[in-house]
Amino acid sequence: MNRSRRAWLLSPVLVAALLGAVACESQQASAVEVEKLPDIKPNLPAVPKLPPPPYPVQWPDNSYSLFGLRKRIKNTMDTEVELTGYVVETYVPPECPKGKTCPAARAPHVYIADAKKESDPTKRILLVGYAENQKAIDEAIADTKKGKYKPPPEDSGLLPIPTDLFPDAKVRVKAQFTRVSGSGFAQSDGLLDYRGHVTVEPPAEIPEPATSSTDKPAKKKKSKRG
Repeated sequence: MNRSRRAWLLSPVLVAALLGAVACESQQASAVEVEKLPDIKPNLPAVPKLPPPPYPVQWPDNSYSLFGLRKRIKNTMDTEVELTGYVVETYVPPECPKGKTCPAARAPHVYIADAKKESDPTKRILLVGYAENQKAIDEAIADTKKGKYKPPPEDSGLLPIPTDLFPDAKVRVKAQFTRVSGSGFAQSDGLLDYRGHVTVEPPAEIPEPATSSTDKPAKKKKSKRG
């Protein structure tokens, strides 16, 4: 009998053996007890409730709050914007004692914020570019009080010098939102380069100008002859 013939005769035996092995494994598998694990309930903290934004991004007149201006900084930076806020600090040049040489005063500037009495420097923004020096502001204030201030002609391209940018004033400012102003100020989170403003609420007080044109020269004392 040749090899192929013998393989053919043995195949039924092999098939029976394989079937028996499979049946045995099935019986063993059915005898194994499966233990059900308890349901796992995740213990996660409650979803925190985020506080509402402190101010709207824009007011009803479409001007920005400072909060909104910075929140949309990708869209507002290097554009002309309108912002409504309160003047919280006005730069006052330090007095220089007579007979001494002092460093030049900084150009006029104020700080504006959403809150009237904001003391946090990170919640303020710098407004610059509305006057070349303090003397120009003082003269404008003095002339305004006397009713003699004349704004520059409209076709001159010059802006009137503000005389009411003092603490507690609420103003709507038109300005270029930028990081570097034309007058040399720089701020990484942005500053306002002045283009004009409207006073919504006047300041609590407009101080007397430091160098008023109404000041009269002191009278010379007459010398007494002996």
